[in-house]
Amino acid sequence: MNDDFEIVTTVHNDIEATVVQGRLSEAGIHSMQQPSGSGGTWNPSGAHDVLVAQRDLERAREVLKEDEAITEEQLLREEEQAEQSEQSPREG
Repeated sequence: MNDDFEIVTTVHNDIEATVVQGRLSEAGIHSMQQPSGSGGTWNPSGAHDVLVAQRDLERAREVLKEDEAITEEQLLREEEQAEQSEQSPREG
């Protein structure tokens, strides 16, 4: 199936994008991220767009709107966890 992808949100960096992708994944929504804006190089510390299939856009917006109630402290904790999981070596 060929889905068009739409930007559901833009966040400050790749860590925040990973957190958003985790939230969407928990809701059963596939997403991907890319550097925000056109062109340029991959910059983990730069703004990132999170994209979802057009058919999932409204549901993704609802999921993210529910998450607006999360406190800044909770978000920072989740970002730290995402950062640690990316840095820890994978066991296999």
